[in-house]
Amino acid sequence: MEIIRHEGVAKLTTRSLSQAVGIAQPTLFLHFGSKSHVLVALIDTIQERLQQEMAGLGLARLPPLERLKAVIRAHLNFIQRQPGIPRLLFSEELQSGDPVFRARMNGLVQFFLGFIADLIAAAQAEGEIRPEIVPQQNACILIAAVQGLAFRWVLSDNRFELSEQADAVIATFIDGWAARP
Repeated sequence: MEIIRHEGVAKLTTRSLSQAVGIAQPTLFLHFGSKSHVLVALIDTIQERLQQEMAGLGLARLPPLERLKAVIRAHLNFIQRQPGIPRLLFSEELQSGDPVFRARMNGLVQFFLGFIADLIAAAQAEGEIRPEIVPQQNACILIAAVQGLAFRWVLSDNRFELSEQADAVIATFIDGWAARP
């Protein structure tokens, strides 16, 4: 992630990675086989860490809408602590690279979209969000806003705190979704 953070995905090579971790390049090939396999393992690690982050939030004790707020805040904090993630997400490697890598990243995105859609549906069930809101569709829009914010953060050279922007994103969506009298 540090190589991606500082130099981008294109500069992540088996040579640069083996040098960064202090092993011989053939040893890296024994464990991963190719750069694509390294990227897939990286996606698996990101998903595992993201799931751990979500599990540590104590979501079960919160009302549904507060769960959603906590998840968006945690997601932006997670990105801020792992600034290579947006560079990976918006990389040329992902756009036109290895189909296995693309499929794995798509799996991670679909997992998170489903998680957000479930939180929206739970808030609907509690009457906190209007019933006509389509959870999956609005989860996509919310994640697009979060990723757009992350992209702007990368372009600004990390000149603002993502966590400080979380409440503005959350408020915009929740106000639009709010149950109407």
